[in-house]
This record gives sequence, structure tokens and C-alpha cells, in this order.
Amino acid sequence: MTPASPVLRTRFFAMDSSHLAGLALDWASPVRSRQEAARSFVPRLIERGWVLLLSWHQVQELMQHRDDSLVDERLRFIQSWPLLAWIRSKEAGPGSVFDAWRMEVCAAYDFPDADVHGVRELTRPRIFSFGSGADALPDIFKDWRHLREALNAQQENARRVAAISKWRAANVDHVRIKDLEQASFRAPGDVGRALLHQRQALAREIATRGDKRIADPDALAGQFIAEIASQVPLQGPWSHIVPPVIQLLLSAGHEPEDIDRDATFGEMQDLLVFHQRLRMVADADALPWRALKRTARRNRLPITVIEDGMRVHGHDQPERKGSDLNDVHLLCLAPYADVTYVDKRTLESVRRVRAKVPDCDMLLGEVRRAANYGEIYKALTSAPDAL
Repeated sequence: MTPASPVLRTRFFAMDSSHLAGLALDWASPVRSRQEAARSFVPRLIERGWVLLLSWHQVQELMQHRDDSLVDERLRFIQSWPLLAWIRSKEAGPGSVFDAWRMEVCAAYDFPDADVHGVRELTRPRIFSFGSGADALPDIFKDWRHLREALNAQQENARRVAAISKWRAANVDHVRIKDLEQASFRAPGDVGRALLHQRQALAREIATRGDKRIADPDALAGQFIAEIASQVPLQGPWSHIVPPVIQLLLSAGHEPEDIDRDATFGEMQDLLVFHQRLRMVADADALPWRALKRTARRNRLPITVIEDGMRVHGHDQPERKGSDLNDVHLLCLAPYADVTYVDKRTLESVRRVRAKVPDCDMLLGEVRRAANYGEIYKALTSAPDAL
């Protein structure tokens, strides 16, 4: 492993898995010029002070190919690198954005007075491991085929999340909880008919807007609506005391002190997801839940600020592809990179988010698009050398 001191003189860049796939293809090309370009890409950039950042999400996409020999080639290509940086993880190989987020949460907990930019600077020294490609992808990755089932499941889940996340069963996201408290229970028959209508509407939306690789939109819609139905509060003797919307929030997982009646329903749902993730960090790092929930607020965590900005202000694409989720994960490396290369769709959303969220603009830094790795090489080598 390389010593920590050179990191201070290093600039970092992150790039899309499609660029990595193109590099790997040329690395093994029989065409000598292409092979030489790919094999010199990383070493020459290192000479200029540039080190590539790698996460699990990029490696995951490289392994999701039907040609096993091509996947082997891609992994060998990464293992050939003399130096790179990757998200630190308790497991073998590069960590995920969740691992990076966990370190932000711990920094926010340790330094409760730091703002989002302070949390980034506190996280920066602890977020990456450094070494060769063989250090990043140890020998255990030779057995990557054992991960195929898990990789396929992650891919299916990404398509599910992308297809459903922007769908709304009813236009209540912007309605305040205290206004929804006045709503009454539907009769059981009305609830059933409403859920059937929602299932049909969601199935149509998945079929028209979801990833085209989703085989059965109706089955996916049915599964999701069944999950919603399991949280619908039942009529009971307490109904006149606890309003239905409060029962719904509590049954979904909110604690009573979390419920803000001046917040909108959508804001409460977002807070629920955030707290579910935060609870995982509390359990993994043995942190006191109440204190962590009080200090690790959403507006103090760089990755959360970026994810929220992209979710709220990012462009709603005509086709919501599962790969969009990994594109956002790559973007979450941007606070810790000098330059981040993303695809065209993501860059369009970044421009919208920058205009709407000042903190995102400060955190994202330099985000660019490149047609291929050759363009990246030219851009980075034309920049002044690192000091």
C-alpha cells in the first residue's frame, strides 16, 4: 500500500463504467495503437498527479455482462493498474456509496458543529484506500461468478427503484400532515377498489416509462401495491383518537417524535427512508440512536444533499433506466473528486440541480461529459500539473 502523504499532492478523477469498459476492451485489443493507448492511460495520468477513484458500483456494472471471458478481462485490466483509490470498505474490494455515506454520518456525529462542507473535509481523509489494482480487487474476485445471482438481483432492484420512485398513487406529496389529519377512513370495499386502481395505473406507468428490460410490469406493480396495502391502518376503536395519516406514518416505521404536522406527506416519507438508512449505521457502528438522529441531519451530509437534489430537481427521463441509479452513485463521488465524468443524461440533471441547490453547486465541483476515455486523457493532461 502507498503511504498517506502523497495523497496531499494528488488530484482525483472518477469516470463512468462505460469509459472503464472501453479502456478494458482496448487494453486487450489486437490493434497495437489501441492497446498502447489503453495500457498507458493510467500510468501516464499517475505521472501527472491524477489518480482514478473506484467504487463498488462501477465494478458491479463491469461484471454485469453475459460474456464471462469479457468480465474476466475487465477485472484483470483493473488489477493491472499500479495505483488507484477506492471507497474504503469492511469487505474485500471497493466499497459502495453507502460505505462513503456511513463515514459522513460518523464524521457528522463526531463533530456536531460542522456544516455540510465541514463534514466533507472531515470525511475526506478517511473515505479512500490506496494501492494497486490487485489490492483493490484481490484474488477473491477470480470467483466473481459466485456473485452472479446477487448481481442479477441488484440489477433487478435498480430497475424496480428507477421505475417506481417517481410514481405517485395520489397527489398528496405536497399536502401538510395537519391537513391530511382531517381525512377519514375509506370503507373496506373502497380501499380495495382504490388499491386495484393504483395497481393498474402503476403497471401502465412501468410499461411506458420504466426500464424496457422489466419483463412483467403488472407483477412488479402488484408486488409494490401489496407492500403499500400491508401498511394501510385498519379500522379500530382508536380511530377517533389517532388520525389515519398518523397511523399510516407510525405503521410505516416513524417514531412519534419524528412526526411534524407542518411537514408535507412527501417530506415525511423522505425522512422515513433517511432514518431507515441512518438506523443501519447506528447498528453497524454501535452509535446511540437518539443522539445520532439528532446530530446527523440530512442537510449536513454531502451525499444526502446530492441525492436529494437529484431526486427533486433532476430530469425525469422518458425511460427510467435502472442504470440511472448507478449514475447517481457515481455522482456522489464528486465531493471527493477534482473531476467527475458522467453521461449526458446525468450532466443535464446536474445543471438543473446546480441552479436550484447552492450547496450542491459547491459540493459537486467539476462535473464533465466525455465521449470516450481518449477525451478524458486529453482534458486531464492539458491541465496544469499537480503541485
